[in-house]
Amino acid sequence: MTSFEFTWNNGAQAAGKVFARKKSTPKQKQTGATTAPTKFAPKKAPEAGIARNKSFELIEKQQEKISSNTGSEQYVKRKQKKDKLAAKAGDGNQQISRETSEKSASTSHSLFAVKHKDIYVNTNIRGKSVVEKVFSGEKKFTDLQIHKYLVANLQKHSFVNLTNVQEKSIPEILSGKNVLIRSQTGSGKTLAYALPIMDALLSIDPRLQRQDGVQVIIVVPTRELALQTHEIFGKINTFQWLVIGHLCGGENRKTEKDRLRKGVHVVIGTPGRLLDHILHTSAFKIDNVKCLVLDEADRLLDMGFKKDIVKIVEELDRTREHSDYDPMAMLLHKKTQEIKTESDESLPPLRSRNSKNRQTILLSATLNKGIAELADFLMKNHTYIDTLDDSPNINPDHMVIPNTVTQEFIMTHIKHRLFTLSALLLAKAKHKVFVFMATSQMVDYHYELFMKYLAKMPKNRGKLKIGNVTLLENENFEDSDEEEQCVLDTEFFKLHGSMDQGIRKKVFTEFKAAKRGILLSTDVAARGVDVPEADCIIQYTGPQSDDDYLHRVGRTGRAGKSGSSLIFLTHEEQEYIARLQDHKVFLKERDSSEFLKHLCILMEEPEEEKAATALQRRFETALSKDKDLHRLACFAYSSWSRFYNTFPGKMRSIFNFKTINLGHYVTSFGLKETPSSVAKIIKGQVATVQPRRLNKKLATHGDEEEVKPQKRKIKSVSLTTSEFASGLEPKKKKNKRKT
Repeated sequence: MTSFEFTWNNGAQAAGKVFARKKSTPKQKQTGATTAPTKFAPKKAPEAGIARNKSFELIEKQQEKISSNTGSEQYVKRKQKKDKLAAKAGDGNQQISRETSEKSASTSHSLFAVKHKDIYVNTNIRGKSVVEKVFSGEKKFTDLQIHKYLVANLQKHSFVNLTNVQEKSIPEILSGKNVLIRSQTGSGKTLAYALPIMDALLSIDPRLQRQDGVQVIIVVPTRELALQTHEIFGKINTFQWLVIGHLCGGENRKTEKDRLRKGVHVVIGTPGRLLDHILHTSAFKIDNVKCLVLDEADRLLDMGFKKDIVKIVEELDRTREHSDYDPMAMLLHKKTQEIKTESDESLPPLRSRNSKNRQTILLSATLNKGIAELADFLMKNHTYIDTLDDSPNINPDHMVIPNTVTQEFIMTHIKHRLFTLSALLLAKAKHKVFVFMATSQMVDYHYELFMKYLAKMPKNRGKLKIGNVTLLENENFEDSDEEEQCVLDTEFFKLHGSMDQGIRKKVFTEFKAAKRGILLSTDVAARGVDVPEADCIIQYTGPQSDDDYLHRVGRTGRAGKSGSSLIFLTHEEQEYIARLQDHKVFLKERDSSEFLKHLCILMEEPEEEKAATALQRRFETALSKDKDLHRLACFAYSSWSRFYNTFPGKMRSIFNFKTINLGHYVTSFGLKETPSSVAKIIKGQVATVQPRRLNKKLATHGDEEEVKPQKRKIKSVSLTTSEFASGLEPKKKKNKRKT
């Protein structure tokens, strides 16, 4: 071996080692290109190295021929070299590059580039659910000993047969007993106490006058339930001398004061507003209250109204004690008063004008320790009514849900949540649907998104395409209102606690009256609200407690009617199915592909993945152009993350904020940003909002940021001058130094 061959071989080996250690570039990782570490990689020599010789050039040309024939690159090349190879390759390589670019364009959206995840929870477990009969027999309202006009009013509104809870409760309430009623949602609990109350008030002789004041107070947790209860009383009350009123937060207090001043016999209200009027409205006289009703008591405790309820009861007791002292009766009509009191005490409290007793009625869909403690505080002796036949043998942890409700779940990838919900709403467009979401910001965002970009679609969607990019994404096409058409024959509604009271009342009334519609709501509509023909419940976010699930599902299948409930779960949340099985609730799996077919029709795409991707791109494009909608999306994601991070300890192992992929959840809101970028946007939005200025006349404290101007100190000369002085400033004496 000559010295030239020896040095050449060593140099080649060294060059091979260097190129073998070279890492793939980021661009190489994205395109999926692989590098084969060969001995002779085409790379320029370093600046301090020796220039290439002819042997390297021959080997390089040979490698270029091999790569051009096979159509695949085996090593890293610089951009100039790639351009030269593409020019030499001709039409063959151009065809290959066109196919690869089209393939990369079609798979550029990573919606379906997710790993397959298995469902490891056994969903085939079937057991005996706890079933409560809504109608126990054929007993009718005509069989009860109540006012004949009340029966006629019930028949006008198709109330004929008694439900199980009504059959057991009404006779006990008519007799004046304190009762604790546990019954499932939608079983007719409101009418179970409304009917005997009205019958008792009608039996008072002489008739009640407005100046007799409040006789009954009914406490409910939400404004919607207060309006609904007032409506039920209005259906059976056609008697002009009996006045029913309601007090709700958000209403005009002056109007409510005028109503109370004129005189109301039955007051229905939320705890906060009731207590406000009891303490501050002199026209609200509660010394004659003979019946107190707490409806949806479990919800009242969950919402933190326990202190308000205790305060209301204390005020009722205090006013009753002070009203016992009647000096005129003691001096003038002592004997007749004693006889009248004895005769009145034998009657139920509501049927006597001068009775000092008070009847208490407590109703709840669930029974727990808090309800038991509240019942012991409110009532000394009470009758417990449970509509389950074998209630002593039932575990209190078992949920009671009507057997007329079909309960299902959808297991989706996180990225698929938004378009899967859209597909489900398309499938249920002809029904009346509740969609429960975690926060009010989520409700606002999805309402605006669906109203603008799901209910309305461009006319030429999916028909005219340029490559793989449809005209759906063209700016001029999106902004053209004339080219859009309404594709959903239904109406969207939204309801949450942050809305104005007047708007909430209007939305609730319109949704109840509508034949079909989709209501996006928080849990403010999950308790006690009765919406006729509501046949589908969708839980887009998981409930924070088992009772929340029970009451959400209870919005359908009411009074023996059929309904369906469907909950969205991700693969990380599938343990919730097993938790419900422990409560004797068994869910069936529903395949999301059944609903994605509706997206194919909507987007005019033959394949489900293409249709879903097109809809997701439409939402993302809308967010990039609509700044207000983008802001709503950011706030919706931020509020959802706070909600998800505050699950109670019992549920945190299932809905674990630390183990979820936040980036995928950002995509489920239609956002392209990262979670940290959304957080920065939220901080910027909050920083630009000016703090609310307090009314100086009403505020007890000032703004912290406000810097008060320092007043200049003025020296008073009134204490240092004589009354005979001229008022001029005295001359300053010079200090004479002692010599």
